Amino acid sequence: MVKYGLTGKDTERKTAVSVSIEVMSWIKEDFDYQGWDRLAFEEKVPQGTTIMDLLNRLADKYPKFGQKAFGEVHPSLMDYCAIILNGTFLSSEKQLEYELQEGDSIKLSPGFYGG
Repeated sequence: MVKYGLTGKDTERKTAVSVSIEVMSWIKEDFDYQGWDRLAFEEKVPQGTTIMDLLNRLADKYPKFGQKAFGEVHPSLMDYCAIILNGTFLSSEKQLEYELQEGDSIKLSPGFYGG
């Protein structure tokens, strides 16, 4: 199994929380999903899991996502995709240290640039 920076805390946690994930636009292809309808699913994670832990976990499950999000092509995960937590766009990688709570919602959208 490929690791993309997991902290090792996963083995210490016992209680799981359920998080909803929606993958938008062309990023769905990196999750081996074809089609126009939305890709949404629930993921159970150990209590104390951060957003970055979750993204690393998804990278292990979906290697195309892992290669694009954490590979050498993009200098930053946030260059590859925008991460939206409970309706709020995250603007810094520091925010990825947020510990997920029961019922949190994560959306992954193609990254965009402005000027």
